[in-house]
This record gives sequence, C-alpha cells and structure tokens, in this order.
Amino acid sequence: MYIKRKLDFYRLFLYLGLFMAALCLYFVGDNGEPFSLILFFAMAGTDLPLFPSAVIGVLPSLFSLDVLLILLYLGQAVLIAAGYFIERKLPNGAWKRSKFFPALFLTLALLLFVLLAPFRCYYLPFLGDLANQPTSQKVLFSAFLFLLSAIFRVALKTLLKKVLKCKPRTDEGAFTAVFLLLVGVGACRFFSVNAYLGIAIFILLLFGYCTKDALVLLCAFLLSLPPFLIGGVGIALFFLYGVAIALFSKSGRLATSCALLTVFFAHGYFEGLYGFPTSQLIASLLSVLLPVLFFILLPAPLLKSMENRILFYRERHLTRIAINRNRAAVGEKLFEISAVFREIQTAFSSLGDKEADSMAKRFIRNQVIEETCKNCPAYEACSQKELLLSFDALVDIGCQKGKANLIDIPRRLAETCVNHSEILYSLNKQLIEYKRYVADAENTASGRSLLAGQAQGVSEILKNLALEQSEPLPVHTARERAFINALLNVGIVSNEILIYGDEENITLSLVSYGKADVKKIAAVASHLFQTPMMISQRFTLSHDKFCCILRKKPYFDAAFGVASMRKSGESASGDTHSVIKIDERKFLVTLADGMGSGEYAKQISESTVSLLESFYRAKMPPDLILSTVNKLLTFHKEESFACVDVATIDLDNGRADVVKIGSPLAFILSDNTVKVLESATLPLGILDCLRPETASYELQENDVLLFLSDGVSDAFGSPADLYEILRTLPIRNPQELVDLLVEKALQAYGNVAKDDMTALAVRLFKNTE
Repeated sequence: MYIKRKLDFYRLFLYLGLFMAALCLYFVGDNGEPFSLILFFAMAGTDLPLFPSAVIGVLPSLFSLDVLLILLYLGQAVLIAAGYFIERKLPNGAWKRSKFFPALFLTLALLLFVLLAPFRCYYLPFLGDLANQPTSQKVLFSAFLFLLSAIFRVALKTLLKKVLKCKPRTDEGAFTAVFLLLVGVGACRFFSVNAYLGIAIFILLLFGYCTKDALVLLCAFLLSLPPFLIGGVGIALFFLYGVAIALFSKSGRLATSCALLTVFFAHGYFEGLYGFPTSQLIASLLSVLLPVLFFILLPAPLLKSMENRILFYRERHLTRIAINRNRAAVGEKLFEISAVFREIQTAFSSLGDKEADSMAKRFIRNQVIEETCKNCPAYEACSQKELLLSFDALVDIGCQKGKANLIDIPRRLAETCVNHSEILYSLNKQLIEYKRYVADAENTASGRSLLAGQAQGVSEILKNLALEQSEPLPVHTARERAFINALLNVGIVSNEILIYGDEENITLSLVSYGKADVKKIAAVASHLFQTPMMISQRFTLSHDKFCCILRKKPYFDAAFGVASMRKSGESASGDTHSVIKIDERKFLVTLADGMGSGEYAKQISESTVSLLESFYRAKMPPDLILSTVNKLLTFHKEESFACVDVATIDLDNGRADVVKIGSPLAFILSDNTVKVLESATLPLGILDCLRPETASYELQENDVLLFLSDGVSDAFGSPADLYEILRTLPIRNPQELVDLLVEKALQAYGNVAKDDMTALAVRLFKNTE
C-alpha cells in the first residue's frame, strides 16, 4: 500500500546546508584532507542518521576525480560509521558515555589517511626538515583533525540546538567561530574571494538590521577573517562596514545600504580600486551591489519575522513568566477568597425572621392557653369546637397593635368564652415581651444586613483584584528595546526594562545606574510613547543602582483651599473636611457637618469622614459605602446624623462624581458661570434606607468645585444672595476664594459666628510639569 509522506523541508534544508559546509571544508587544504569527514563525525555525534551524514561527508571527494582518494574517503566513512554504530548499540553505561568506540574508529580512519592518502607537502620553513616530510605532516594533520573532531562536534551541537534558543557558553561560541572560520576559508578557496565577500556582506547587512546594536562589529570581524587569510582583504574594510551598518540600521534598509556602499566606494578610491582591470573591477562591484540589492528586495514580513526571532532569543523570558505565573496564582486565590465572602453575604441575606416570628406567635398563643384555658371547666368543649384556633387571629392583631383589647377578640371566641379579661391580661403580658423580641430581631436583622453588605463589598474588591492580577503581562519587546536605545542616546544606561498595562494605564519599570536624571528619563519616555509620563516611584537598589517606575501623567492637577471657623462659645467645630488620593489618578473630597456644634458634633463628622476615606481607598462600590456608613450611624443610642458632600475627581478627564446627602448647596464655578448643585435628601444616620443624590460633571480647566457647610450658606439671606456674592469673588486662587467667602459669611452674622462654618474649594488646572 502506497503512503504519501509529507516533505520535511527543515531536514531538507539542514542536509543541504551541511553539504555546502562539507564541500567548503573539503577545499580548506590542498590535498583533500578529510575535513568533510570530520564534519560527518560531528554530525553522527549529534545523533543525526548515519547514512545521510556519511553521504554528506564523502560526496565532496568526488570533486577530486581521484579514484584512490574517493575509495579512501569511503573506507574512512565506513570506519567512523562503524564506531558510532557500535556505540549506539551499547547499553547505557560507562562505555557508552566515554565515547570510546567513536574515538577509536576515528583514530583508525585517520591512520588510513596517514598510510594511504596521496599528499603534497606544505612548505614550513620554521619547523625543520623533519616537519617538511609527507608522513610527518600527515601525522600532524591527523592530530589536528582529531582535535577538530571535538571542536566540530561542540560547534554543530551549538548551531543545531542553541542558536536563537539560548545563550551558548564561551567555549561553545569559540568552537563555533572556529568551525565557521574554516568553512569560510573553504568557501573563499572554492567559490572565490569575491563570491565569499558577497555572501558575507549580505549576512552582515541582515545581522545588523535585525540586531541594531554594536554586535554587528563582532560579526564584521569574524566575517573578515577568511578573506584576510586567503586573499589579503583588510579587516579594516569590514570594520568600516560594521560601523556604517551600526549607525544607520535604525534608519531603514535603504539608508543602511547607502551607508555601506558609501564606505565601499570611498575605500575603493583610496585603495586604487578604479585602476583595476575591467573584469576584476566588475567582480568587486558585483560582490557588493548584488547582496545590497537582495537585502533591499527581501520581503518586509520575512525581515520582521527574523528580527522578532532574534529579539525573542535575546529577551529574558523567565522574569516575565515568573511574574505571570505568580499573578495567575494570586488571582486564582483571590477569586477563591472572593467566593467565600460572596457565600457569607448570601448566607446572611437568606437568613430571614419569618419563621422565628411565627414561632414567637405560637409561643404566645400556647402561653395564653396554658395560663387561662387549661383550668377552665369548658376547655374540653372549646377544644372540640376548635375555638382555640381563634387565638391565632387575636395574637396576630395584638402583635400588630402592640396591645389587645375587647374589640379585638374574634366574634366566635367572644360569644363562647367568659374569661375575656384573663385572656387579655395574659396576652398583653406576653406582648410586652414580644416587643422586646421584635426590637432585638430588628437590631439583629440590621446587623446581619450590615455584615452582608460588607461581605459583598469585600467580595467585589477581591474579585476586581483577581481580574487585575489574572491578566498576564503583555510582551512589548520592540518598545522595551526602543526605550533602552532612546535612553542610551541621552547617556542613561539601563539593561532591564519592563512595560505592562494597556495604552491608557501604561507602566514602565526600569533599572539604571549612577546618578541619572529621573526627569530626563521621564522626558525620554514621554517623547517615545507620545504621552506625558512621570516618575511614580524610585527605589535605591544599591549605592550606584536604582529602580524607577513611570506612569502616565494625569492631564489635570488640582489646587485646594479650605477655610473654617467654629461657632462662637464652642470648643470644637462640628465640621470635618478631607482631601485624599484614592490612587495616582483620582482623589476624594469630603465635607461632613455633624448634628449641632461642639465635641459631639465633631465626633460624628470625624467618624463619618474617616469611614468614607477608608471605604473609598479600599475601592468599595459607592452605593455600598454610603449605605454602610448610614447604618453605622443609626446604631448610635443617641441621635447622630451628618450632612455630607462627597466628590471623587478623575484627573485624566476632569470627571467629578458628586454625592450630596442632606447638605446645603454646592457650586461649580467657571470664569463666566456658576452652576448650583442641590440636595433634597435627609442626612446620614436618620433613616435605615438611604437614597443619596448622585450626579457626574465634567470639570474643565480652571473650574472650581465648592462645598459649603450650612453655617456658611445660612449666613446669607437666600440662595440668590449667595449666588450673586460668588459671582463677584475671584476663583483663580481657591484659598483666597474660601477665605473671602467665610469672611463675608461672618460679616453677615454680625461678626459673631452663629454656627460652625467651613468652605472647601478644589480648582483643576492643566498639568504642565
């Protein structure tokens, strides 16, 4: 049965590349020295199949057209293959790990080379007559080839398993360079120096464009060695190529190509290139123009893919992976804890009082029957007539009214029973206890509702944190690299940069050295990301190393002003104000006016503001915050309530979410207008059920949000008078505004403060720092 197999392009190109390397290695020497068979030895040592590896090692010998040399290559290949065949058949153990048999059969293969290979001596004037004998030189070559077998094996493993995957060790890099140098030397001898130069320039352009850093100079040096050893081409020319590519690689392919051509033609002018014979001049020109043309015509997606592959290899992934794994684990745990609090909220919410209330009523009925009916001679007759069921209706009425009288007794029971007074006395006695039970039940229900709300709030906070933490850090390799280069251009060195967050909340973390100017770092980030950035945090890691965290700078900044005066004759003011940061982009403004004046009013307002601050910082839902604070105030045994103005202001867009609860008028002041914010709700702490008035406003640049306590607003005859006064006051300086307003309120009172007075103003202005 015929089975169609899919062509393995990777293995095809791998064998083709290895064959070209073997072909070049064959031409390293003049006598067909078995360099290509040493590559076969290295291929077999990297677990590649023996037969195709042997074919690749032997085929180059066909170019000699020497039957003896070809047969010798075949014999040597058989010996090397036999060594690896035996080694692969051995069980795992010391013999297999020692690589004894491959080394032994390689030695036998090199012995064949010493005994049978045709050989013309190389002239070595400094080593004496003995070293210039064919046998001596073959022995020296065999020793050199045996050493190369180990070098090629390490180099081939590095190329196949580590390049663009992980950073090789120093010895692996050095051995790979030796392998590629010999391949380059063979390419110069087989194809010609100009052909090699064309290949080398194309590789150099490609490498420089993908890396865009000084590593291209090292690449240029390594590529310059083969033509320098063979054709006398100067290393300096390749160094100049590397400098030109390094300088212009960030400007695009065309600029990079033009820079390289400029170096070529300028160097050619000084080296007398244009005086060469036409054929030699054309060959030199083609060795540069063709690779430049191919480089320019390469598809952009292919180049981008290669650049991303190199950047991916050079990036440190474990840090990002560790962070993402940790974020995912924390997010999962937060979800689980959030679910626990959600279950707590569900449990508290589902626990009702209806069953307990029914049981209490049945208990009252049974107690009344026990005290009044059990000793009555007509008890049995009443039981048969089911008159005892009428007690349920009487108990329900008594529980609703709080007390029962004669008119509440059901008709059937009234016509039959003669102990009306005893029944009512016993029932009303039980209803007194029932009232206490109802009060306790209401307090319990209120407390249970409060706990359920708090559990819900904690659950929401944890869920939001879980969602935030579970999102993995995105990969911004290109932008991180661009930021490193931008910092280098202004003299700031940073080798660790991490970018995370979306475009609206982008965050940059970096490690730098010395005494770098953090303002310059922020300026570079702002220019690169086309949005104002600021230094959010700075940590010192050591005496010459520090970490900076940069975040997007808010569009607005804010100035505040507050003026306050306590009521005449009081030791404390019942007004409390607060301005705090919720996070780097939002802040909270609160003004609370406690009931009355003095220490008790101060305690109420301070408690209210402190609770609001804590809940808003924790980012609980606003509705839940207000209902919780309201319930906590209603728990006081004495009357305690507060009028509250609350505003959360977003510095990115100027949005102000304003909540007014029983408070007097508030205002938004602009250059030409005064907007009035009213409230028709009761203060906090009066009713269990709270329906606060909330509204959102878009504050513009230089707008002022003004909160007043009733001590200020009541000083003026009417809202219209206060409105007219505000139109005349300057608003540029919020502190001057509130000072003048409180002063005018005091004058309106006849210079005697008849109530606590507080004015709080917030002005937004464009952030220009």
